[in-house]
Order: sequence, then structure tokens, then C-alpha cells
Amino acid sequence: MEIKVAEHCGFCYGVKRAVALAQKAATDRVQGATLGPLIHNPQLIAELASKGIACKDSLEQFAPGETVIFRSHGEGPETYAQAEKQGLTILDATCPNVRLAQQKAAQAAADGYFPVIVGEKNHPEVKSILKWAGKNAICVECIKDISYVPRQERYGVIIQTTFELQKFNDILQALQEQRPGEYRVERTICLATAQRQQAAVKLAAESDAVIVIGGRNSANTRHLFELVQKHCRQAYHIETASELSSDMLRGCNKIGITAGASTPDRLIKEAILVMENMDFESMLNESMEVEVYPGKVVNGTVIQLDKDGVYVSFGYRHDGLIPYSEWSQTESAEELQNSIKVGDEVEAKVVPGSTKSDFVRLSKIKAERDAAWKNVAELPEGEKRPATVKVLRIIKNKAKNIVGLAVAVEGVEGFMPASHVELRRVEDFTGYIGKELEAEIIEVDLEKKRIVVSRRDLLRAEAEAKRKAYKEAKEARIAAAKEARAAAEEAAYNSVEEGKVYTGKVVKVAEFGLFVEIGEGLVGLVHNTELSWDRSVKAADVAKEGDEVTVLVKSIDRENKRVALSIKATLEDPWKVEASQFHIGDILDVEVVRLLAFGAIVKLSDKVEGLVHISEIAPERIDAPSDVLEVGQVVKAEIIKMDLDSKKIGLSISKVKRDAEKNEFRSYMGSKKSHLSQNLSEQLESLEK
Repeated sequence: MEIKVAEHCGFCYGVKRAVALAQKAATDRVQGATLGPLIHNPQLIAELASKGIACKDSLEQFAPGETVIFRSHGEGPETYAQAEKQGLTILDATCPNVRLAQQKAAQAAADGYFPVIVGEKNHPEVKSILKWAGKNAICVECIKDISYVPRQERYGVIIQTTFELQKFNDILQALQEQRPGEYRVERTICLATAQRQQAAVKLAAESDAVIVIGGRNSANTRHLFELVQKHCRQAYHIETASELSSDMLRGCNKIGITAGASTPDRLIKEAILVMENMDFESMLNESMEVEVYPGKVVNGTVIQLDKDGVYVSFGYRHDGLIPYSEWSQTESAEELQNSIKVGDEVEAKVVPGSTKSDFVRLSKIKAERDAAWKNVAELPEGEKRPATVKVLRIIKNKAKNIVGLAVAVEGVEGFMPASHVELRRVEDFTGYIGKELEAEIIEVDLEKKRIVVSRRDLLRAEAEAKRKAYKEAKEARIAAAKEARAAAEEAAYNSVEEGKVYTGKVVKVAEFGLFVEIGEGLVGLVHNTELSWDRSVKAADVAKEGDEVTVLVKSIDRENKRVALSIKATLEDPWKVEASQFHIGDILDVEVVRLLAFGAIVKLSDKVEGLVHISEIAPERIDAPSDVLEVGQVVKAEIIKMDLDSKKIGLSISKVKRDAEKNEFRSYMGSKKSHLSQNLSEQLESLEK
């Protein structure tokens, strides 16, 4: 078996520098820690921790006067400012190539170029470059992300130092095609990365199998592995030599080894040593023997329980021990002793502190958490996924203000911001503890083991669905009611006829008349003019809502949905009743009620009026009725015309006067004739004598 190491592999200059700074700090017994993992290699991080240089997640965990070591991936300008404000000593281990990319990004923004960072969105290096580039900068991880890049006149393109060169070239070409403009391209991919990628491709083409060594959280190692996979059928990504097995190399004559820029040389040497001394036959015979290392997940069988925890056999020369606190966070030791049985199968994770001379320390909780995080990590960038969460506790900041809720989501602990619990502001969150809620996973950060969930979009969708359902139901009810009304109207219209009399119910009293329902859904109007023969009568005088009235259907307008009704038509015309007592030739005492240009209106009785034309007021010609008459004056007039159907009575004052004068003359002439006759007789008698 021939083993060949890639021409370029392992620590790059930037990583060597960062590790050297951290190791010197450990040697000098500096009181401090790294802010986040110094490099993406779990073994070296554990080694530094054992020497006193631990890894902390945030600046809030540092005490004033301590030293904070900035990792090789770099930090944003606000982190520097915050560290200084807290009184911390800064030991900057930022890779010089990363520092150059940060400066290029900041300069591009300052020169008026829109910063576009090509790299992995969740990689700490990319996050740091974005912070130096300003708030308008955007990250492009793949060609489809170009659609999110706004259209600008000028673009400044900066590449993640560990990004795959060919992938960058493909993205840049597509970017220039889809977003034409002036480009400033900063090819900030580090030389070491390019060399390692080229050397890995060459090695893969010459080998039967290739072993890629490096942390699984290392971006440059993953890229190496992806490149090797394209050119070698048997490619394996391992973190340590303990993961090597005879099955990987069986039937292979040429074995290639490469490693990411964050992989220590000793891990490469250990892998070479294992493979050089590998006895395939013996390894095959010992296939039941399990290699253990911190972080490995094993399957075992419960063999014993005591006060210390659960003992598990998993094929290794030493049994494993799972403390009760690492079996469950919710159940007590007593409860677990009653529920766990010998022979139960369990999956657990090897944790630091295990030794070959002692029981291997295991954690069921950490294995479940890792499995849960593996499942959660499948959430695509920028997408959401529904999840049922259980509220664990209320989270407060240093000022004791509530910032959100800790929730259990798919086996891991997540965070729900306070503003994402309800659509409205929540004053008291205590009622939520222990409740299960439907939510969505909206953000996953594997590096920080952070998961964010929200209920806002679900609640909005639920509220919108309710509003839509209510609206549709309301519209359906309205439509059904309209149809019912239309059907009832049609039936009502078919049930009534013009000219016929019906009994109806007053449904509304208006200033201009009464609305009367004469059939189900059929309402007609009795106009004020049709209320009574007395024109002074108003609607409120005739009836009130709910009263029954008798009406005559005068007309039906089906097209405009109008029905004209009359109460007056059902009553006997009082004018005709009173007027029938009068006859042509009757001489009456009448009262003048109105003076018009063409005559005078006179009152014959309470309900009957007549007209004295101007020509019938006086024997002589007059210019106006007011020359002779005045309102309220009572005069004698003779009926000279009558038309009961038209409600017209004509009277004459002058005729009464003329007739009176004639009668007076006749009477006078009659008395004169008698006098003349008497005198003549006397004269005749005298003549005879």
C-alpha cells in the first residue's frame, strides 16, 4: 500500500499564527479565552482548553481586565469597540488574509461600490467581512442568490478566503451577466487555500482512495472533501485517525492524504502512522472492537444501574457509564431507576473525561441533542419550517427585561423573541410556561447552536384564514338572504295585482309617506298625496309602525322594484259626498278664502270649494278680484257650473246681483201698472159723467 500526502495541506500561515498566539498565551498563563472557536478544529480547541485557554461565546462572559483572543476568522468593528469599552485586553489572531478581505470590503463601500461578498452566509469569516462592508452589503453563496442583489451602477466583489475558486468564478460570471455594471473584483481567496484545492484535485486523480482530515465544521476542509469526491470514487472525511477502518482502504493500493488549513500536523502524522501499521487481517478479526474518542456516538445495551448512573456495554474493552443527569433533564434518579431496564438499547455520545483505564463516560442527552441538531440543520437558508414547541422558561436580559421564551423544539432548546409570541403585545408570559405552541423555525446557526422560532406568520395566516372564512360565510349568508328576498319578492309580486285592495303592515313612517308591506318581502309606498282626501294630513297622523292599513295597488314597476299604494283610493271622496247636495241654480252664502289673478276661491262647505271667475264677480268689468272682494268676506253666489268628476264648481256673484235687480224691476213695474190702471178708470168714469 502506497501512502501519498498532498503537496500542500494542513496548517496555513494564518492558522499557524493564530495557534501560536493562543499557545503562547497559555504558556504565559494569561487570564483569558478565545471569542468563539479559534479555528475550526475540535481537537485543538479541546487542547487549548486543557491548557487554560477556553472558548467563550460572547464578550459578556469576560470579566474586566481579562484577555480576549479574536479568532482567525476575524470580528466586526463593533466587537473591537465593545471589548475596549469593557476594559478587555485584545489579542488579535485574525488571519492576515481575512484582515485584507475586511479592508477591501470597507474600502469598496467607502469608494461607492455596492459590496457583494461571495462565500458561505453562516461562516464567521463572511459575517465579519459583512460587518466591515457596512449595512448595505450582501452575501452571495450560490448563483440563485444573485436574484437578491439590488441593481447598482458599481459593484465591489470580495471572496471568502477559503471559498472554492471554481465556484467563485462561476458565480462572478453569472453575477456580471445578470447585474451589468462597473466591477471591482478583489480576489481575496488566500494562496494557501488555492494551493490546497489544486493539490487535492491532483492527488485525487492519482489515488484509489483519499482521506481528508479536518474538523467537520471547517469550511475549507469541506470544500476539499467536495473537490476530492468529484475526482475519486472512494473519499472519506475524518477528524482524527481513530475514525479510520480497514473497510475504507480494503482493495486500495494508492492512498492519498490531504488536510484542511485548520488541521494540525500531528493529526496528519497520526493518520499516516495508523495506516502504515494497519494489519487488515487483524483489524478484520477485531471488527467488533470499537474505537472511542470524545464526540463519537455509540450504540449500547444497559447492563447495570447503581447510584452513579447507568452502565452500558457497547463493544469496547471498557464499559460506558451514563450519569443520570446525562440520561434525562426532566426525570430524577429515582424515577429513572424505576423506568430503565437491563437490556434496554441506548444511543449515547462519548464525552471528555473518559480514560482507557476507567469507564467510558457517555451522555444520552448530548447524543439526542446532536441528533436533533442534525435534523434541525437540514433547514435550507432563508426558509422556514413548522414545528411544535414547548415553552420551558422566560428569558430576561441583564436589565431584567423580558426578551423572549426558551422553548423545546425537536429535541433542542430554541429561542422565541417576545415580539414573536403573539401579534399583540404580551404583558405577562407566565401563562405560557409548559404550554405547547405551533410555531415556525425561522433561523438556525449551527456554529452558535442557536435556533430561533416564531409564531407571527402562523398567527397572521390563521387570522387571515379566519377573516377570509368569516367574509366568505358572510357573503354566503348575504347571497342566500338576497336569493330568499328575491324569491319572496317574486312570489309577492305574483300575488298582487294593480287595482286591487290589500291589507298591509306599516314598516316605516317617513316625511313623504308610509312604507307598507303587503306581501312577504314586498313593500310599497303610500305617498303623502295618497294618504287622505284632506291634503293637510301627514303620514304620522295616519298610522305608526306596526299598524295595519288598507291600501289599493295603484301601479307595479317590476323593473325598478317600486309599488305605488293608496289609502285615499279606498275611502269615499268626502268632496263628492258634500258636493252632491249642491245643484246648479242654488244661491249660497259663500266665504272668500283666496284671491287669484283670474278669480276668487270660495268655500261652500267644510270640504267643498268653488271658483268665481273674474268675469262673474261684478256686472261691470274689473281689473282684479281684489278691487271688489277681500279674503274672509261672505257674499251670495249662484252655482252656474258643476263637474263632480273633475271636482269643479263654478259660481257667479254678478248673476245674483243681476237677478236681484231684475226681480226688483219686475216688482217695480208691477206696482206701476196697477197705479196706472186705477187712474185710467177714474179718468174714464169721470169722462162718462
